[in-house]
Amino acid sequence: MNKVKKHEVVEQLTTEFTKDNNIFVCDYKGSKTKDLEVLRNAVRDAEGKVQVVKNNLAKIALANNGIEASYEENNIFIWGDDQITLAKLIVKYSEAHKDVFKVNSAVIEGEVKDTDYVIEVSKLPTKDELLGMVAYMMKAPVSKMAFGLQNLIEKKQNNEEE
Repeated sequence: MNKVKKHEVVEQLTTEFTKDNNIFVCDYKGSKTKDLEVLRNAVRDAEGKVQVVKNNLAKIALANNGIEASYEENNIFIWGDDQITLAKLIVKYSEAHKDVFKVNSAVIEGEVKDTDYVIEVSKLPTKDELLGMVAYMMKAPVSKMAFGLQNLIEKKQNNEEE
């Protein structure tokens, strides 16, 4: 890769990493291309991005965003806006491919986090799941009130018939 191409990659990554504050760094050494394609498609469906990046170029792009990090081995970088959904996808994939894929670290909101943090984030409910929980909790009091009113109406009708 020539200097111009490297500079373009760094500029593109700097912009991407500025826009999306959730970056996951994973070791994919030994992974099969078809398996990685499954991960790429899942991340793409979650509106995230996946790219294999040379460690030095990624280090420069992160440093341009004020993040000090260094990586070894071959890494695949996964980033996007929704950290919980991405963490769930990555952890699920890493559990299915334990021998060849592992989460090294993450940069969440500008802070470098370890693998344990990513695993904990993956256990949190997604935005859609939270909205479902809120809707259910809001529905419960209303349905109880409707049930109570229905019983009151039936009781009143029974008293009038007598």
